[in-house]
Amino acid sequence: MIKLSDALKNIADLIADTGADGSEPDWIACHVLGCGRASLRLRREISDNEYGEMLGIAKERATGRPLCQIIGYTEFLGLKIEVNGDVLCPRPETELLAEQAILYLKNKTCARALDLCTGSGCIAIALAKFTNAQITASDVSEKALKTARGNAANCGAEINFVLSDAFKKIEGEFDLIISNPPYIPTADIEDLEREVRDFEPRIALDGGEDGLDFYRIIADKAGDLIKDGGLLLLECGEGQAKDVVDMLRGFSCSIIKDLQGIDRIVKAVKTGV
Repeated sequence: MIKLSDALKNIADLIADTGADGSEPDWIACHVLGCGRASLRLRREISDNEYGEMLGIAKERATGRPLCQIIGYTEFLGLKIEVNGDVLCPRPETELLAEQAILYLKNKTCARALDLCTGSGCIAIALAKFTNAQITASDVSEKALKTARGNAANCGAEINFVLSDAFKKIEGEFDLIISNPPYIPTADIEDLEREVRDFEPRIALDGGEDGLDFYRIIADKAGDLIKDGGLLLLECGEGQAKDVVDMLRGFSCSIIKDLQGIDRIVKAVKTGV
């Protein structure tokens, strides 16, 4: 047996050079012990086998591989979302994006929503589970859609998935379009943290020379697919939100900051003028 506090300290030391979030040792322990963080501190000791399993995960994490890929899942607004090397690991900023969409949709009837660049499907699944809207989700990657479909099935979410390069195969009109598109400037990708640069899909990162390629596509086409008075919600990289707002014509825009005070979400209501 080993004290849990000692085990957590050893794991933190092992993964310190990765820049891992300080909560990761707890999440590793929770995964191995099958408990939530709230009850983790009730455990004083763990078995040698449990400690060995925790160390194995920590050693792989020390290579730079994201923890969510190692254990195979993460949580997104309380939903268990499976992840792998074909999709981005959902981040807290994207939870804020989804929360804005849920607030908009939750009291609407017969609403339709499109999640563009769905990846793991986390946004679309949250909208399907927490609102009554009809959800369409699209991605250009067949591998990403396979993961998203599996996640939707596991969560009991009914979603219409479409293999589409941006809007090319999207039909109909929507009350809401939401997207967390690729937004990293191409030249900046090599300078990203190792866990992102080496382990997450480049297709989900690369936003072109200035990181804004997909926003230009969205600005050009979204107005044709959103109903008057409908909402466009976009996650942006640091320093991009004002540029994205400047692209949007026929929308009344505002910018929402993330928990770090960074301009992160563009909220745009279609005015038609």
